[in-house]
Amino acid sequence: MTDQQPTPAEETGRWADIFTGSLGVYTLVLSLGMGLFAINQFVVATIMPTVLEDLGGVRFYSWAFSLFAVGAIVGAASAHGLREAFGLRPAYAGAGLVLGLGLTGAALAPDMPTFVGWRLVQGIGGGALASQGYGLIAIAYPPHLRARVLGVVSTIWGTATLMGPGFGALFAEPNFWQWAFLGLLPLIAIFVLMVWFRVESNKGHGKLSVLPYRRLSLLTLAVFLISSTSLTEDLWVSALLTLIAILFAVMTFRLDADSEHNMFPRGVTAVSTELGSVYWILFLGSIVLAIVNTYSTFYLQALHGVSPLIAGYLFAIQSIMWTASALIVATLPRRFEAQCLVAGLAFILAGAVGVWLTVDSGPVSVIAVALALTGIGLGFINNPTIQRIISIVPEKEKHMAGASVQAIRNIGISFGAAASGMVAAAAGLSHGAEREAIAFSMTWVYGINAAVALLALAMTIPMFLARRRG
Repeated sequence: MTDQQPTPAEETGRWADIFTGSLGVYTLVLSLGMGLFAINQFVVATIMPTVLEDLGGVRFYSWAFSLFAVGAIVGAASAHGLREAFGLRPAYAGAGLVLGLGLTGAALAPDMPTFVGWRLVQGIGGGALASQGYGLIAIAYPPHLRARVLGVVSTIWGTATLMGPGFGALFAEPNFWQWAFLGLLPLIAIFVLMVWFRVESNKGHGKLSVLPYRRLSLLTLAVFLISSTSLTEDLWVSALLTLIAILFAVMTFRLDADSEHNMFPRGVTAVSTELGSVYWILFLGSIVLAIVNTYSTFYLQALHGVSPLIAGYLFAIQSIMWTASALIVATLPRRFEAQCLVAGLAFILAGAVGVWLTVDSGPVSVIAVALALTGIGLGFINNPTIQRIISIVPEKEKHMAGASVQAIRNIGISFGAAASGMVAAAAGLSHGAEREAIAFSMTWVYGINAAVALLALAMTIPMFLARRRG
């Protein structure tokens, strides 16, 4: 498959093209796999207080989320290597089985340390599941249909945002929360069977020895250290952990660039190339997403007296608008990819600045508009960044490029969440802080976020310069 210039009639394709024939089966498999990964994240956020009530171990509470993030990055980064070793079908179905194993283990966990250990397994399976899905998009769908199927994937994420908390709430009772995990197992079984019997696959070389163990270990340590900043209140310790994490991440990408069996496409960090600048846009956009989301429900309640229910739905505005704008972008011809990127990053910057200026003073209606703008912007850039990445790389790296998207996104989200916590702590946010201290810290958090959004928009400059040179 090559990225030849499509004819006018082929520029966008039809929605029916991705829902019929063999592509229709792939779309169903993708939707089910992405849905399982997405809904699991939102379900856990709902049932965790009940899990804590049953199992105890409050000091491990945050690790239920941070270890999942670590696992998701490991699973995402190893997805291409597993596909090369075993073939797409075993690697894709295996990711579903690992997620199912993690769900079962968490449901049967007798204590919190065991529970968070199984959350790590869930993250590995979920990260691999999402990455194999993006890799399938890269190799199974022709270029003019990728925007359509990516629009479907965005819809799945938006739906999970709305349905996940409700599904979790059904089981958020002591000694009953386990069924929030066990209830997903029938869908896991359906997914695995569909992949095994309906997804075409290469054979694979069967050599586990070529998997990038050292690079995966360094990347795992980087994310583990950045996640560990949530366990300390000392700013200097958090800063040290972050610096070491960045060092390990840099070492990972440098080793990968020199490796014969690389995890990421060549030039993934080179800002001066179109591929590198688009990856940086994806990474920085993920940081903005994480920072916006980390404290949204907190400051809405603490500073503006919004009820938890209303705060939750205000939080969901971003995902709803992301889904809506992604569906609009999916109908546009591919020649508008660059314009969508610029427009989306401008929306994100406007939303980030809006939150920064109104986080303390309000009104809540303006904050809601700002959150909606960030969602619109993320929907505008999501599909074009993935399409550009897949289109730029050589044919043999297309699956790798698709699979790497989720890894880069997860790394950005992990770094963004840690950065927001460090900035808030440095600005004086602590347990039981007064309103003035909360407002001051939130202003700093979202001021930094606006600067990151501006940097993401600035990355379009080297992107356009590289395209002109090319």
